[in-house]
Amino acid sequence: MLLKSKNRGVVALRGVPGPDCQLFLVDSVARPWPPVQTGAQWDRRQAPNGDLGRDPDTPHEMMADMAQEGIDLAFLYPTSALRIGEIREVDYQTALCRAYNDFIADWCKADPQRLKGVAIVPYLDPTEAARELDRAVSRLGLVGLMFPTFIPGRNVADPFFWPIYEEAERLGVPVGMHASGSETGDPYRFNNFLGVHTWTHAPEQMISVISCVYGGLFEKFQRLRIGFMESGAGWVPFFMEHMDGEFEKRPWDAPLCRAKPSEYMTCGRAYFSCEPEEKTIPYVIGWVGEDNILYASDYPHWDSEWPHTVDELMKRDDLNARVKTKILGQNALRFYDLKAPLSR
Repeated sequence: MLLKSKNRGVVALRGVPGPDCQLFLVDSVARPWPPVQTGAQWDRRQAPNGDLGRDPDTPHEMMADMAQEGIDLAFLYPTSALRIGEIREVDYQTALCRAYNDFIADWCKADPQRLKGVAIVPYLDPTEAARELDRAVSRLGLVGLMFPTFIPGRNVADPFFWPIYEEAERLGVPVGMHASGSETGDPYRFNNFLGVHTWTHAPEQMISVISCVYGGLFEKFQRLRIGFMESGAGWVPFFMEHMDGEFEKRPWDAPLCRAKPSEYMTCGRAYFSCEPEEKTIPYVIGWVGEDNILYASDYPHWDSEWPHTVDELMKRDDLNARVKTKILGQNALRFYDLKAPLSR
């Protein structure tokens, strides 16, 4: 199936050669995305002969699923493109990003009040990345930037990437750090997807927090909002304390870090997504506050609890109505700097 987007000779093909890999025609030459590696192509089904979760073919199908959950507004992150940082060729990466941004912008045109897309950019060329982010936000109407936690050879706060953060700050859009849920961080120590998926998200975000805090992003870009996505939030209190203890002993290794790491993680510009069923949410709120926790449905992935993710949080008796309202909507609106949509 063709994605309805073309750019610089790039055409995206959905569904081939498999659920975890797509082909892109680049100047008439078929190229895989994610890039083929020596590791396994994981079977992400929930059970033998199970399915891959939801797979909406149109934005209208997606919005029907949203209505079933009672979701008024969705912020759309990519799936395969979470691994865009593993592309090694600048021109190829640039073409893929432009094609994806065009595609997701077209998808959101079905109802811009209910669907908001998040951009990807060619991270290997920060100048071009800043230019593409400006195009994606100013011309296409996308509302944020997805930054892959895994880019071989650099951490997310490397000064090499600073022009990208500078542009995001100028445009007033947030940056969402996001792992792929696949091989990142694992040098093939697991022989099934369960082990890899259990491992990847939280440790990747721990690395990202270390990078952002010790690397001075919150100091350098004092209006930039950064989200640490799809990793749960239960790890955050432990890591705040852990980083404070490490920093106390070697502050000279982080010369741009002018306060305790925990102060940056509670500065109001760091956001953490949670899973609706996490038992530790009240405890996390005690550490980071109730204004910086974000709800995520993980729709349409294989491990989403759709159509019960909203219900899972709403039925809890350990969170009051004010906190639920913030987690389910108000905090995200502040993160993306948007006004509340009309309720459906």
